[in-house]
Amino acid sequence: MSRSGAAFKIAETRSDQMFPILEPLEIERMRRFGVTRAFGAGDALVRVGEAGHGLGIILAGAVDVTRHHDTASRELIITHHPGAFMGELAQLVGRPALVDAHARGPVQALLIPPDRLRALLIAEADLGERIMRALILRRVGLLETGVGGPVIVGRADNGDVLRLEGFLARNGHPHLRLDPETDLEAKVLIARFGVDPGQLPIVLCPTGQLLRNPGEAELARCIGLVGPIDPDRLYDVAIVGAGPAGLAAAVYAASEGLSVLVCDCRAFGGQAGASARIENYLGFPTGITGIALMARAYSQAQKFGVEMAIPDEVTTLHIGHDPIREDAEHGPFVLRLSNDESVIARSVVIACGARYRRPQIENLEAFEASSVHYWASPLERKLCERQEVVLVGAGNSAGQAVVYPT
Repeated sequence: MSRSGAAFKIAETRSDQMFPILEPLEIERMRRFGVTRAFGAGDALVRVGEAGHGLGIILAGAVDVTRHHDTASRELIITHHPGAFMGELAQLVGRPALVDAHARGPVQALLIPPDRLRALLIAEADLGERIMRALILRRVGLLETGVGGPVIVGRADNGDVLRLEGFLARNGHPHLRLDPETDLEAKVLIARFGVDPGQLPIVLCPTGQLLRNPGEAELARCIGLVGPIDPDRLYDVAIVGAGPAGLAAAVYAASEGLSVLVCDCRAFGGQAGASARIENYLGFPTGITGIALMARAYSQAQKFGVEMAIPDEVTTLHIGHDPIREDAEHGPFVLRLSNDESVIARSVVIACGARYRRPQIENLEAFEASSVHYWASPLERKLCERQEVVLVGAGNSAGQAVVYPT
């Protein structure tokens, strides 16, 4: 294993956990979960934007993992050698890859698809713990650098830029923001696509698709964060809301073998995910940030096979016809989504959480997401540095905002 100058900061302190080397006997235990494939020099094992690759264990040869460094070149992140494995959290559920991987020479690899990877994590508990920790730490590294995520071009104080950055940050997805006034790459992108400055922000997805000030749902589909729902599948449990209660219900149900789908209109974590620090949650005596706590719950749910439909908003709920039991007195529940898709489930858990109370102030909407905010996250902290701030309210959220480090 070798790393370039593009290595993640977290690797400086947790390299062994981030890039563990598997022993031959450990690899043998994993063979029943995958298939062995051979690749020639220069062949792509993984391409940015391609979905469903799962975990790749290097048996022979070397594989270069690279990222887009600028608009024309690529930069080496790491070279994997025998015993190392490729992948991060996206591969746990078959979402689009965030980096490229090419064979440096002849390569032999054991490829484990996402569904078999989840089975491996559960069946081989000791190996599963090491692999899961590595996948999580690698995602942390991607978040540190923005590697593999969409590029947002716009000013930091633009309300729509803040909206898009907040959405990606709350969903644990890497991204990079370029300022059109100071970043050369931003100016190159604006010129290349012929974008009028008044049309900013724009978003360049890893696949090369350009979005002009997209909504969250449009952006999520472009980067593969959410996909179409099978209208004919009957889920055991559908959960509305991906906050602490919704994610806990998802973990408990899926770990017992039930098929689970979780819907949320914005992001996982709910109000807890926006908390700067939580010190009264069972099992964390030293405290933990809300997004870190909820990201663990989110990954835990996916480990057990929970499907996530985020952002997807449920608009109606009714009882439909049971396609399995013709003699049933009541059919399954049918949830209609705002995008006209539907979900069929035997049971529904509603965990919608709380809504922020909005002060009855004239013209308040004109200042929301630019200078009026309803929580204090790192994004809002950057915008408010060296400025006077007025807090309305005196509950937990206000208390955290008062002591939030600047």
